[in-house]
Amino acid sequence: MHRLRTLRGKLYSIIFCSFIARLIGFFLLPNTPSFLGPDEGTYGAVGDWTEQGLPAKDFPLYGEGLYLSGRALFWPAAFFNQLGVTPLNSVRLTAAIYGLLTLVLIIYIFLKTVDKHSGVADFVAKNTNVIISFFVLFAFLPSHFVWSLLGLRESSVEFWTLSAFASFYWILHLKKKLSLAATLFLVAAIVFTFSSRPQVGWVLGISFLIFLLVNIREKTALFLIPAVLIAIVLGVTATTGTTGTTSTTGTIASTISKTFGPLKTAAEVTVYKQQVNQLAAASVIVTQICPREGIAVVNRPPTSFDTYFCIAWRAPYMATTFLFRPIIGLDTTSTSSLFAALENILWLGAFIFIIGMLIKKRRVAFFTPLAPSLIFLVLYCIGAGSYEGNMGTAFRHKSLILWVVLLLVASVIAARKAPNPGNESA
Repeated sequence: MHRLRTLRGKLYSIIFCSFIARLIGFFLLPNTPSFLGPDEGTYGAVGDWTEQGLPAKDFPLYGEGLYLSGRALFWPAAFFNQLGVTPLNSVRLTAAIYGLLTLVLIIYIFLKTVDKHSGVADFVAKNTNVIISFFVLFAFLPSHFVWSLLGLRESSVEFWTLSAFASFYWILHLKKKLSLAATLFLVAAIVFTFSSRPQVGWVLGISFLIFLLVNIREKTALFLIPAVLIAIVLGVTATTGTTGTTSTTGTIASTISKTFGPLKTAAEVTVYKQQVNQLAAASVIVTQICPREGIAVVNRPPTSFDTYFCIAWRAPYMATTFLFRPIIGLDTTSTSSLFAALENILWLGAFIFIIGMLIKKRRVAFFTPLAPSLIFLVLYCIGAGSYEGNMGTAFRHKSLILWVVLLLVASVIAARKAPNPGNESA
C-alpha cells in the first residue's frame, strides 16, 4: 500500500510538471507559426474568422470543410479569442489544455483501475518504476509534447479518442454495467473525435463496432451498438453539413445514405489526400507500383476495384513504413527530420521489445480490456499508412498511438509465459 501511495504522489507530480512545462513552453513559442507546425497559423485564422461571425464556407483557405473537421479545436480557440488572446495563441492555448487534460484523464482511469483490480495493483506494486517511466514518456516524449503545445489538431484528436476509450472501458470493465452518463459521454467523445479529425472518428467507431459485434452475446454490447451507430451518424452529420443553414427532416434512408455514402468514395479520397500530402514535401513516402495501375493506365481509366486493390496491395509496405520510419540516414532531410529519426529509435525499441516478448511468452496480459485498442491500432496503422504522403506528417500522426504502444509494452511485461503454444492469450 505504501508503494501505491508513493506512486499516486509521483503521478500527481508528473501532472504538475506537465502544467509548468506547458506554461513555460507557451510563452517561449515565437509569435509566428512554428516551422514544426505551419498549419497552426491557418487554424488560428479559422478561429478568428468564425469568432467574427463570418460564414465558415467563405473562409479563403479550404472553405467550410476545414472548420467542420476541426471544431473541437476551433470552438475553444474562438472563446479565448473573444477574451483578447491572439488567434495564434488561442489555438496554442487550446492545444496545451487538451494535452494536459489528456494526461489527467489517463492517470485518473489508471488509478481507478488499480483500485478496482487486484491483479493490476499487484503488477503495479512490483513494477512502480516501470509504470512511472511510461507516464513520463507519455507526458514528455519530445515530439508528443511539442505537438500538444503547437496550435495543431493532434492534442484535441488524442483527448477525444482517449475519452471515448475511457468511457468504453468504464462501462465494460470498471463499472461492468450501462449508465446513462457514461453512454452519453461515449457518444459525445466519438462525435468530437469526428470534429477533430473525421478519419480518426471513422476508425474509432468501426473499432468499437467490431469489438461489440464479436461480443454481441453480452447484454451490454447489444445496448452499446446502437449508441456507437448513433455517434457515427451524428459525427458524420456534424462534419458534412453546411454551417448556418437550417436542417430539414429527411427519411431514415437518406440519413443512412448521407452517413455511409462517403465510404463509397473513401478509396478515391484516400489516394487524392496521399498525393496532396506528397506535394512539396522534403521526405515523400514513395508508393509501391501496383499491378492494377498499369492495366488501368494502358486500357481504361482506373475503376473503384482497381483503387481498392492497389490500396490493399500497398497496405503491408505502407503500414510498416508508418510504424517503423523515419530512419537515420534513409529519411533525414532536415534538422527536424533528424530529431524525428533519433526519437524513432525509441519507437523501434518498443516494437522490437513487444515482438520479442510475444515470441517468448506467446500471450499478452489483460487481453480483453486491451482488445478494442488493439483493433484501433491495426485499423489506424493501415488507414494512416495508405493516407500519409510524407514522413513529417506520418510521424506527427503516429503520436496518436503512443498510448496503445505503452499499454502493449506493459501487457507483455505483465504476461506469464504460456506453458504451450496452444494456450489462449491471458
